[in-house]
Amino acid sequence: MNKILLNNCSLKVSQLISQLFKEDKPVISKPLSEIKSLNGFQMVILEECEDPDQSISQIKKIRYLCNFRNISIILFKKQKDKQPIRSYLVAGATEVLYLEDPVPIISQILQGHLIPDRIPSEQEFDILKPFIDNTVLMLKKMAKLDCVCNKDDLYFSSDFNIFGDVSGIIGLSGEAEGTLIITCYWDLAQLIISKMMNVSEDDIDTEVIHDGMGELINMIAGTSKKAFVDTPYHFELSLPTVVMGSGHHIGHPDEVSVVIILFDVADQSFALQVCLKPKNKKKTN
Repeated sequence: MNKILLNNCSLKVSQLISQLFKEDKPVISKPLSEIKSLNGFQMVILEECEDPDQSISQIKKIRYLCNFRNISIILFKKQKDKQPIRSYLVAGATEVLYLEDPVPIISQILQGHLIPDRIPSEQEFDILKPFIDNTVLMLKKMAKLDCVCNKDDLYFSSDFNIFGDVSGIIGLSGEAEGTLIITCYWDLAQLIISKMMNVSEDDIDTEVIHDGMGELINMIAGTSKKAFVDTPYHFELSLPTVVMGSGHHIGHPDEVSVVIILFDVADQSFALQVCLKPKNKKKTN
C-alpha cells in the first residue's frame, strides 16, 4: 500500500505532488468515478470545490472507499479564508493544507502522514488472537457468515478516527482496562443482524440493528474474556452501548494505543478496535 491518488487535481497540485514523490511513491491521477477500491493506496489528495458541500461529499465517499483502512485524505485549499475546515475533518479528511504554504512545510506534513502504522508484534498478536477468533466464531455461530481476518490488516493507531454508520462499544475494566468496539457500514450491519435474527433484511429497522450490534459486541467480548482468566489481561465487561449515524467517527483519548483489526465478510469489511492494558503495566506504544 504505497500509491498516492490524485482526484481531479489541478496542474499546480499535480506538479507539486509529482515533484515531491516522483522518486519513491507512484502517483496516479484519476477521477473518483473511476475508482472502485483504494486497496494499495496510502494517500488520496483532492482540491476544495467552489461548493464546500461538494467537497464534503467527495471526502465522505473517499473515506467510505477506504474500507476502514488508515489511508490519509488530504484536501488542498487555494488560500486561507473564512470557510471553516472542521467540516472537512468531520467528514473524514486527515489534513487540510493550503497551496500558498511553503513547499518544505507541505512536504514535511505529507511525509508525516506517510509513515507506516506500527503492526503488532508476535507477543501482542497472541493477546489479540482471542478477540479475532471469537469475532470469526460469533459471526459464524450467530449469523452463519464467514469472515476472514488478514494478519496484515492489523495496525496500531493513536490518532486515526474510525468512520462508520454503526458502532457497538463495550468498556473493559478490572485487572486490565480498555474498550472493544465493532464498527461497520449500514448495509453490512443490516445483513449481519438480519442473519442473527433470521429475518429478511427488509424487516430490519434501526432499533433492531441497535440492539443487535450491542448483543454482538457483548458476545465477542464475553467469549474472549475466558482466554484471559488468571492473566494480567483479565477484565470485566460494562454494559454495551451503540452509536449510530451516517459517517459518525469513533476516536480515542490522546496517546492511547488502539489496535485496528479488519475483517472481510460478504464482499464488505468491518473494523474491530481493541484497547486493552493491564492497570499495573505502563503503555508501551
